[in-house]
Amino acid sequence: MLNKLITVLGMTFILLVPIAQVGAEPPSYAKWGKTAIQETSQRYPDQQITDYSYDGKVFISDVREQYDFEFTLKQNGQSREIRVYVLVNPKKDQLIDVKYDEIEEFQ
Repeated sequence: MLNKLITVLGMTFILLVPIAQVGAEPPSYAKWGKTAIQETSQRYPDQQITDYSYDGKVFISDVREQYDFEFTLKQNGQSREIRVYVLVNPKKDQLIDVKYDEIEEFQ
């Protein structure tokens, strides 16, 4: 449990580092990347997030956008890849849903 908390805090720190730069704007995906980390940690409580990347944003409509992320999860020395899709309402700055696509089994 402590390892998961440390991982989540570390990933959150990584997302927030650009904010600390003088005059720098946080990346548009930072808030939703943090949400992706939190939701993934809850969905896969026995697996550690060891890597994460932002794969872009998909405009669906005026009230729907999707932020795409790829995560590497590790359990018992084995890793696998999943994609995490964070669907949001940009007008309300509100989370709609989080979806997962397990693209690689543990290896």
